[in-house]
Amino acid sequence: MNKTSDVTIRPIQVTDIEKLKFFFIKAYGQQTIFQNEDFLTHYFSTRLNNKPPFSNSLIGINKKEEIVSHYGGLEYSLKINHTVKPIIWGVNAYTLSEYRGKGVNSQIVNHIINNNIINGIIGLSSQMLSFYQKLGYNIFNAERFSRHILVLNHTKTVEVCNYIQQDSKHIIEQNKLLKDHLYPYKIIELTAKNIHHYHVNLDEDFTEITTTYRTKEFLIWRFFKNPFIQYTLYGIIDEDTIVAYIALREETLSPFDYKVNRIIDLFGRIDVVKILLHKTIIKSILNNHIYIDFSKFGSVYEKELQEFNFIPLENEDCCILPQVTSPVENRPNNEYIGMFSKTFCEEIKNLSKANVYFTRIDADRDRLAKITQLK
Repeated sequence: MNKTSDVTIRPIQVTDIEKLKFFFIKAYGQQTIFQNEDFLTHYFSTRLNNKPPFSNSLIGINKKEEIVSHYGGLEYSLKINHTVKPIIWGVNAYTLSEYRGKGVNSQIVNHIINNNIINGIIGLSSQMLSFYQKLGYNIFNAERFSRHILVLNHTKTVEVCNYIQQDSKHIIEQNKLLKDHLYPYKIIELTAKNIHHYHVNLDEDFTEITTTYRTKEFLIWRFFKNPFIQYTLYGIIDEDTIVAYIALREETLSPFDYKVNRIIDLFGRIDVVKILLHKTIIKSILNNHIYIDFSKFGSVYEKELQEFNFIPLENEDCCILPQVTSPVENRPNNEYIGMFSKTFCEEIKNLSKANVYFTRIDADRDRLAKITQLK
């Protein structure tokens, strides 16, 4: 497709799979999940259309036909200004060290910004954020994802914090006694089978918020057709319609045997999300989770989280508890976000943390990392 410094940039082909696995091992190490072909095929599938996997990803090939660079793309739908537009989230952008500084990555990025309607990135270093800013990306004032923690076991949570050599001063135990009770709305656990019985209307309170367009088909693909991660979903039902939902993922903190509950996504009518948070806390207490963890970008649900004593964390304070769990590690907070569009340039430029909402459901914020996590 394009050639830069003896490197040819082109889309991934099915015959590239073995070379791609070898590339990812060189890039990420012997334990990377990206050496598993089934995972690769699922992870880079093209969501709700009929295009083959990897259709939104590019690679750089040297003269020996070796992959030396990769830029993945995950296809979502974005609701912006009352319309739905396709967005490609850039993921797993990596160039082998010996090929850096030769324009390979720039060539790939120039291709995607000229060919994709909207591009997005989540999770990158501050140096890479500057690179994207120079290309015209909206980097949201270099703000990062916020994190909200509800501590259910203070002693064990502090132990984890100390293990990764972080300051535990923000870790305050949730002291509100909660009891299960009858809810004013019907709340059910959503499954791959029963979700088909309901309509989905999740965004009526968010006409002015830019966010992922959550349809029934998207929820089924994102949660129930993922063979690698087991999720628990609860929905609020109003007249046979799902008007709010929460998606949860239980994780084990290694080398500890402690379990935590991660809110992967929370979305829907503002007046009922507190029911979902209450349900989640009750379930976490019953399952002996040591804390509940929710990462998001945007001000949506701040009041509701505060009412349940979630601790808000910003910037470097987000690192006091591990973002990765297998094993837990002390990593910097690189949860920056950027977006770009030639077609909808002004609309994207006008976005800020005040009028968007993104969670772990977006881009690659929620996936396996190591081959040892396969069950």
